Amino acid sequence: MSRRIVLSACLLSLILGAPCAAAASPPTPDGETHRIDMRLVGKHPRVEVRIEGVERPLSFVVDTAAGASVVDVALAERFGLLEAASREMTIQGASGSAAATQVTALRALSAGDFAWQAQLLAMDLSQIAEDDAPPIEGILGNDLMARFDLRFDLPAGALVLAPAGSLPRGACLDNALPQRAAGLQRFAFVPAQLRDGAHEVQATAVVDTGAAQTLLNLPAARALGVAEDDARLRRRDAGTRGIAEQVVETWLYTLPRLAIGDWQLAATEVRISALPVFSVLGLADQPAVILGIDALRHRRVDVLANAAGVCVGPAATVDER
Repeated sequence: MSRRIVLSACLLSLILGAPCAAAASPPTPDGETHRIDMRLVGKHPRVEVRIEGVERPLSFVVDTAAGASVVDVALAERFGLLEAASREMTIQGASGSAAATQVTALRALSAGDFAWQAQLLAMDLSQIAEDDAPPIEGILGNDLMARFDLRFDLPAGALVLAPAGSLPRGACLDNALPQRAAGLQRFAFVPAQLRDGAHEVQATAVVDTGAAQTLLNLPAARALGVAEDDARLRRRDAGTRGIAEQVVETWLYTLPRLAIGDWQLAATEVRISALPVFSVLGLADQPAVILGIDALRHRRVDVLANAAGVCVGPAATVDER
């Protein structure tokens, strides 16, 4: 029997309706704090991951809203990573498209000074490639990061995995969905305030470092007073593409203000789309935001163990950028 997995917005993030059967026991914190070099490559934050049996490090996107870690299927086949009798799983895309994937055998993995063992999903990542950037060879998901206090710090070029409870809470916000479904326990939700003129909207945002661009659902756009024939909208010709070439209609819109706690984001171009992933998140009928790397790249973001809370640090200075 196949297990259904859902591919989220902006082409990368994986949302699970149930805990991932592909991952072995998640890595257990060893009491040490581990630093992994991270940098923005194209439009995505990446780290180098070594996999047992692969002769070189692979370029993985760090995706806090990916419920499963992934390796490109062509690489998995080339290096013999797949289970001998690998079962197929069905992946359902944000656009409603679907594709089959397989599972690797249990392998030793390492990134920076941290090592663990895991199974990965193997799927075709070529469709999310960027023309002007090196290929995306894998996705490091929250199935392998959730037991840690996670510090995502692009300005400092570091992904930090720290023992749970060791990072200072500071001005942290508790998870905005404390009663979230079992399959969403590892996902970081925060309250967000959106504003356009006299319209101020309370929304729920999911922290998604794997999304290249922040995205609003239709209820959020309507609450901001943005209609389908609004002159402020610009149709995105490419839409938002799913994993099987299906495209969801998408508009571009300059959001004047987005705030999370004390942090405020200046006017930013975002996407608006009715992606099915909002239904998976339980947010289809209320204002919701997928908070992408365009909003997060100049700040330190801490996601506390098991997504219990989120702390957004100060903006990087010009020199730090």
